[in-house]
Amino acid sequence: MLFIRRCIMLGSIVMFLLSCSTEQAELKVSAPANSEKPIEVKVVVLNMFEIGEDEGDKPGEFQLWKAGQKLDTKFELVHGHHDLYFNPETGVLGVVTGMGIARATAATMTVGLDPRFDLTHAYWLVAGIAGIDPADGSIGSAVWSTWLVDGDLSHEIDAREIPTDWETGYFPLFSTGPNFAKPAGPVADNINGEVYKINGELADWAYELTKDVPLTDYPAMEKFREQYVNYPNAQKAPFVLKGEHLASSTYWHGKLLTDWANDWVSYWTNGQGDFVTSGMEDTGTYQALSYLHAAGKVDKNRYMVLRTASNYSHPQDAVSAAENIKIQKQGYVGMQSALESAYSVGSTVVDNIVANWAQYKTTMPYELSSTVLVKGKAPNAPVEKVTQATSTEKLTTQQLVEALELEGHVEGGYFRQTFKADNRPMIDTDNGQRVTMTSIYYLLSAESPIGHFHMNQSDIMHYFHAGDPITYSLLQADGSLQTVVMGSDPTQGQVMQMMVKGGVWKASQIPTDGKYGYGLIGEAVSPGFDYKDMQLGETDKLIQQFPQHSELITELSR
Repeated sequence: MLFIRRCIMLGSIVMFLLSCSTEQAELKVSAPANSEKPIEVKVVVLNMFEIGEDEGDKPGEFQLWKAGQKLDTKFELVHGHHDLYFNPETGVLGVVTGMGIARATAATMTVGLDPRFDLTHAYWLVAGIAGIDPADGSIGSAVWSTWLVDGDLSHEIDAREIPTDWETGYFPLFSTGPNFAKPAGPVADNINGEVYKINGELADWAYELTKDVPLTDYPAMEKFREQYVNYPNAQKAPFVLKGEHLASSTYWHGKLLTDWANDWVSYWTNGQGDFVTSGMEDTGTYQALSYLHAAGKVDKNRYMVLRTASNYSHPQDAVSAAENIKIQKQGYVGMQSALESAYSVGSTVVDNIVANWAQYKTTMPYELSSTVLVKGKAPNAPVEKVTQATSTEKLTTQQLVEALELEGHVEGGYFRQTFKADNRPMIDTDNGQRVTMTSIYYLLSAESPIGHFHMNQSDIMHYFHAGDPITYSLLQADGSLQTVVMGSDPTQGQVMQMMVKGGVWKASQIPTDGKYGYGLIGEAVSPGFDYKDMQLGETDKLIQQFPQHSELITELSR
């Protein structure tokens, strides 16, 4: 009996010690690092994976950030995927979430609730690799997004069982088939997390700040791009652009699924978004931030998504999707450039926020001076937020952008699609089926005064609405140049309507010292606009084609 009692006593002591040990461990991870107030974080950089070690071996998404931002102070995160790293001088916090929506969501929520940090004013930057639609961009390119679309929430019927007139067995929740010709209802009806629109003004600011950042290119990438002979944007050297992101836990690949991705993004954004990049995590990350925002822990309006292209979403025409998957197992041709682009573009934004923290802590960057700030230089004084104009005042660019809900356009200026003729049967074109017509607002401003040379396959009717005259330079296939000025005064030779037929190179420009500081037009496009039908002009190639107009091309192209 004495032996039994001693065993019971020893067991109780062991249980007590284990209980104390557990309590101490919980205190270690849940309490602040010290008794002082939480550490203020200025920027949270979200990477999704690291291949091996955090430094010194083959890099994943985190290594360049850890070294470049001097993230040397380690915070253990035993209840997360990866320890946190911080620079106490700059206030930049590095997070590796882990791959996939589940891990990224959990990691974001974990960091957001960590009592060691004050994240109430922090900016959040996703900086990760992605696949890219070759119709829109090239490997190594960097893409800023406004729309995040979930590719997993859906109905699915096995491809072997779908009706003969269906293009896919994958279709939206609560629908009865893949009827992507008709957009979804208002985004407010998104009750299951199918689509999120993040802060477009912040994305525009980041794009304007970084659009001219040089990106690395390698001979192997150039050789690989040449195979995409029917995709002009895929053949370009890496560049910075805007486009929407599709998040899916399934790694998909191929031309048919790329068509599905374009339809899916168009459907859930009501035709306002164009699919450009594919990845896994970002809808989950933003959902976590939305919950944290409601709890007053973070500001979800300070969230940015930067995805850089390591691979194309479908192979070149001569290779099947299955064959390309086997090839990609050996590694992505654009991987190194994509990792470097994520850092060079993303760090430009991070450094700017840190340098201007006195203003950006309480005021969004785009609410300050319209002049793009360079690294290390803060504005002299904040500019007050735009107020509503009276009937006797001229509208400002910012008021028009906000009132018309405009977003930055890849060719320069701002735009928003206002109509898509999805109420009529689609028509066949050389590039596939298109709606009969689309329409947009298009705005040039004194800060973004050039619509750079580009060419559309469709005919476009232009309508002048308001502001300063806009000068159009039209280059015909035979090399002849036509100059047209759109404006409100026909007595001065200005026109209020203008037709530009498909196949014409077009650029537009307004004066930077005009009366209004902007020029606003409308465009009706027939057949309806699709990014696959648009080609952005490259300075060198245009000069080679039209050497007699080299000076103009240099001024109005990239």
